[in-house]
Amino acid sequence: MTGTGGLRVEGAVKVFFTGTPNEVRALDGLSLDMRPGDFVTIIGSNGAGKSTLLNAVAGTFPIDHGEIWLDDKELTQRPEHLRAQSIGRVFQDPRAGTAPSLSIEENLCLAMLRGKRRGLARGLSASRRASVKGQLSQLGMGLEERPRSAVAKLSGGQRQALSLLMATITRPQLLLLDEHTAALDPKVAATIMDLTTQIVTRERLTTLMVTHNMELALSRGNRLMMMHAGRVILDVAGADKSSLTVPELVRKFHEVAGETLASDRMLLE
Repeated sequence: MTGTGGLRVEGAVKVFFTGTPNEVRALDGLSLDMRPGDFVTIIGSNGAGKSTLLNAVAGTFPIDHGEIWLDDKELTQRPEHLRAQSIGRVFQDPRAGTAPSLSIEENLCLAMLRGKRRGLARGLSASRRASVKGQLSQLGMGLEERPRSAVAKLSGGQRQALSLLMATITRPQLLLLDEHTAALDPKVAATIMDLTTQIVTRERLTTLMVTHNMELALSRGNRLMMMHAGRVILDVAGADKSSLTVPELVRKFHEVAGETLASDRMLLE
């Protein structure tokens, strides 16, 4: 299967507050292997380690044990700013992925120049502005008509759409989506999710998406993983994933995790 790069995590361990009464084993020997072009959705209850996994892959903090590989290159000791050259990321907070004081086109140009030794002034050439306008038109939000508007003036949905475009404009080897529609109202969230699917499919991006929405996890991507207590406890793909329903997913959690939730909604919180 061709694509933009596969992700492999081997025996990842991350412990917070080591040796204290508040010690938390967020990743407990976690391993996963994503093929190039996989679109994997990850679900799990609070404290399962979902966001910790994304942070570990992005290099936000080092793991205590284990290895992380992307496109057959080891990233385990590679700092976050260098990983950003090959990893795109969209956060839950629409404000987290953009520079509010800069214009729409300036934000996009910064994203285009990620990993390159070029200044912003040089990046805002006439040809690059034309390219930016073309990219913005794909969002269907009219932003191509106001490229010099400050990002701070955009709505949450517009800002998240821009963040998504910025994260994917250089066709990264890996795209990380950390509940990137959770802070939006349902209608806007659906629009952003549709844009996400279009971009990921068109560019064949290897994608790892964390969500609390089980229906979303089942309907998007080609593979679903469930995490619990810092480990992957369920990994389904293809026809097995397509045939799953939300009640069956909850039942599988009970079976595989070996415990009963106080409420099935715990998987969604």
